[in-house]
Amino acid sequence: MRPKKCRGILNGLALVVMGLVFLSYIPTFGSIRKEMVSIAALLIIGDLIFGFIFLRCPNCKKLLNIRWSSQGICHNCGARLDD
Repeated sequence: MRPKKCRGILNGLALVVMGLVFLSYIPTFGSIRKEMVSIAALLIIGDLIFGFIFLRCPNCKKLLNIRWSSQGICHNCGARLDD
């Protein structure tokens, strides 16, 4: 999987988690707050596992740097990442 697509999925999951946590504090959803926070925690764990499995260099298959800011090369093999 391409790093750009993987980052998009990870960012999407993070937005869903933030939305669930935000919605859980609205008084209307107070009765299911515990369930919403539990689902958000499971999504965070899934997000981390997904990142460790798929956020890898397409050339050397090593884990890419967690800090994503303008990363255009693999820090392990030096290959250019095609985003």
